Amino acid sequence: MNKEKALIILDSAELQTIEKSKAAQIKATFEPMAEMLLEFETAFDSVLADSEIEITEEITDRAKRLRIDIGKIRIKTEAVRKEQKDEYLRAGKAIDGVSNILKWAVVEKENKLKEIENHFEMQEQARVDKLQEDRVAKLSIYVADADERDLAGMDEDVWSAYFNAKKKEYEDIQAAVVQAEKDRIAKEKADIAEQKRIKAENEKLKKDAEAKLKADIEKQKREDAAKKLQEAKLKKERELYEAKLQKQQDEKDRMVIEAEQKRVELENQIKAKEDAELLEKEKAEKARQFELNKGDSAKVQDLIGDLKGLKTKYVFQSKNNQETYSEVNTLIEKILIHIETKRTIK
Repeated sequence: MNKEKALIILDSAELQTIEKSKAAQIKATFEPMAEMLLEFETAFDSVLADSEIEITEEITDRAKRLRIDIGKIRIKTEAVRKEQKDEYLRAGKAIDGVSNILKWAVVEKENKLKEIENHFEMQEQARVDKLQEDRVAKLSIYVADADERDLAGMDEDVWSAYFNAKKKEYEDIQAAVVQAEKDRIAKEKADIAEQKRIKAENEKLKKDAEAKLKADIEKQKREDAAKKLQEAKLKKERELYEAKLQKQQDEKDRMVIEAEQKRVELENQIKAKEDAELLEKEKAEKARQFELNKGDSAKVQDLIGDLKGLKTKYVFQSKNNQETYSEVNTLIEKILIHIETKRTIK
């Protein structure tokens, strides 16, 4: 029974892809390790079940021993795998060696036959290559990229026309270059002559400018001296004139100050008189009001009585009117206090 279970364990998708006898041989090789693994099934289940209840030192010791024993299966399996794979690799290399010998023998014969088969095509290609090489050598004198052009594919008349055109184009360019160099040399000589002429002219202009500058400086010195003399004269005259104006202004200021002082003094006298008259009028008005107030005492007392009567005269039912009447009483109380204050002051 263990043997059947072990073979079931070893089933894999990869084994289904190879020939059955070889698959059976591989299974038989690893069957002892699978049977060893089955022998530890019961011990593994027991340790797992006990650990789920509680892990003790005794259980950890059992787990360690079982792990070491099961690990031996992995080590043995790896050793067998390596041994078997090495054997298959050696067989594969031997197969590749035999195959390569056969392929080399066939390819050598194929190439030889291909060479005979393409004899005329190869001769034509050699002719085309030689023609391309010859034409490139001739055209390279006049064209820089001659080796990049398909010259062998041109018919002879086309090639001759093309070659002559490029040759003429090159010769025209060279002639233009030579002429340009001649023109450059001539221009250079003309430029040197012109530079000499300009230099001589500049030196003459410089001397003329220096002479004119010297004359201008002398003239400016004379004009500056005359200007300073005139400015000194004008300054003296201006100072005398300003002194005269200042004296006249001082006299005017003195007269204005005296007039202002007299005006202020007169205004003060008038104001003092008006203040005295106003004070007399205020004293007379106070005396008259005092006499009038004596006759109004009874009327004021009646006014106070009427205002006090208003505080209790009305009775309202609505809350809004009651609040308004309360505010009116507060105002009446303030009016009464105001009247009493005025009476006391009087």
